[in-house]
Amino acid sequence: MMVEENGVLEDMEEDISLKKRKGDHHGNKDLESRDSGQEAEGEKVKKRRGRPPAEKLLPNPPELTKQLSTLVDMVINYKDGLGRQISKGFIQLPSRKEVSEYYELIRKPVDFRRIRERVRNHKYRSVGDLEKDIILLCHNAQTFNLEGSQIFEDSIVLKSVFESARQRIVIDDEVKQDSTAIRDDGGRDNQLVSSAVKMATKQGKQRMKEERSRKTKVKKTVYSDVDSDEDLEDNTAKDEG
Repeated sequence: MMVEENGVLEDMEEDISLKKRKGDHHGNKDLESRDSGQEAEGEKVKKRRGRPPAEKLLPNPPELTKQLSTLVDMVINYKDGLGRQISKGFIQLPSRKEVSEYYELIRKPVDFRRIRERVRNHKYRSVGDLEKDIILLCHNAQTFNLEGSQIFEDSIVLKSVFESARQRIVIDDEVKQDSTAIRDDGGRDNQLVSSAVKMATKQGKQRMKEERSRKTKVKKTVYSDVDSDEDLEDNTAKDEG
């Protein structure tokens, strides 16, 4: 009887230890699953903290996109009286490696390649937005290049071309709500723009000459005032002598 009871007790103890081991095993699995779950949540949090995705801009109305493209094409395709397409030097800027000093001086580089890309990506919400980049393009050329150089003079003409082209587009829109694409084929459109550009270019150069003349007069006036003061001091010294 004692042997049987001892055997039963031993069997019971083995069952209890086996259950404990199973319980510990399941407990470890639960801990591992909780840990893995926490790690996964941590990874999600890390991913959320990254740079947010770029916001997609709503497309412009087709009429505005067509208008902007037409303006850019008119400026790019414009040719002077000698048949020279003056926008060629503004289509694509050289790389930073080629002209590093340009990028050191110019804070916001822009060329017609980027302007066309921005039109396609609906970055311009009005003609005024496009005009800002055209003015910036011309200003950059005038900042980096010497006054009187070919590209400096071309930038003045390009600005006048854009202003004339914009006026034409506005007039056409008033006449027609559905504006047609205007292409520079050397015909009537180019002649009208060319005459307006010549007038605007002359006015721009005249303003620059007047500004330089005004500055020169100011300098002369300052010098004459200084000379008169010195003469006055000389005369005063003579009188005292």
